[in-house]
Amino acid sequence: MRAIITDVEYNGIAHIDSWNQLYVDARASGAKLIGSQAHQIAFQKNTTEGISTVANGIHWTPGDNIVLARGEFPANVYPWLNQAPKGVEINWVEAESGRLSTANFAEVVNRKTRVLSVSSVQFFAGYRSDLQALSALCKDHGILFVVDAIQSLGVLPLNVEETGIDVLCADGHKWMLAPEGCAYLFCSQHALDALHISSLGWASVESAHDFLSYDQIPHPDARRFESGTQNTAGIAGLKAATDFLVAQGIDTISKRVLMLTDRLCCGLERRGYSILSSRKDGHKSGIVTFKHPILPSLELYNLLLANRIQGTERAGYIRLSPHFYNTEEEIDKVLALLSMG
Repeated sequence: MRAIITDVEYNGIAHIDSWNQLYVDARASGAKLIGSQAHQIAFQKNTTEGISTVANGIHWTPGDNIVLARGEFPANVYPWLNQAPKGVEINWVEAESGRLSTANFAEVVNRKTRVLSVSSVQFFAGYRSDLQALSALCKDHGILFVVDAIQSLGVLPLNVEETGIDVLCADGHKWMLAPEGCAYLFCSQHALDALHISSLGWASVESAHDFLSYDQIPHPDARRFESGTQNTAGIAGLKAATDFLVAQGIDTISKRVLMLTDRLCCGLERRGYSILSSRKDGHKSGIVTFKHPILPSLELYNLLLANRIQGTERAGYIRLSPHFYNTEEEIDKVLALLSMG
């Protein structure tokens, strides 16, 4: 990212050809991470923009509905709520103690359901969705399957082809360790065929640099959803982070993170804390949400923060999310502080 910024500082756009190659290489890196083809990836500003690109690109009919779970992060809610003026409804799935079963989703799917959109990992309780089962449910009903992957991409294995995901959206600034303001949008061929372009720009068309010819067709691939000038420095950072994580091995990262969270949860339970996050294999993630039966979570959060331990206090709970670079000693320091609280 520094190299791109320095290049612009001293040379303006003189080296734009190398930036165009960066975009090509970054798509290939993203495809390697999620098990897709490079041409199926577009760059967006964030997860919200990616989901909005999809929500605004569907030809809706009044009475159509979208299946969503309560407790989703707003990035996976507001773009869908914004379709209400078109007569689109939301069929809500109710979580049970922070957990969402495929049966819960199946109960609200009907013949007017057009989309099922879910987070691969729920941001609050850290519940890991059964994407394979949800994909099968969507295929059985001809429903577009959309996944917000920001809480799993870079830390848990995910293959869009094997899982049968139609659309995946994820910003890079969380587990991916990339900068804010740059995201991946994956679209399967099924999704590309189903979506129209809601924001057509000069970069959306095949001969984008033929500026005086307006009679052009959109890119045949996901690039049709890129309307204009790219966040070049952000894409450089996203590619570097993606390459770094792939080199470490997502399976290796996942095993270490789950080991650290298991260590954290065991220590919390021994100290009388209740854990909201599921710890079942296949459902647990890198997110641990917990509280003490007596001690206020806000006070405990402030105690952790004062000792340079970053977490979140929300709705009476504390959420911690160790990554693979964290150490067992750091987990034990957290537990020691929470014992003092």
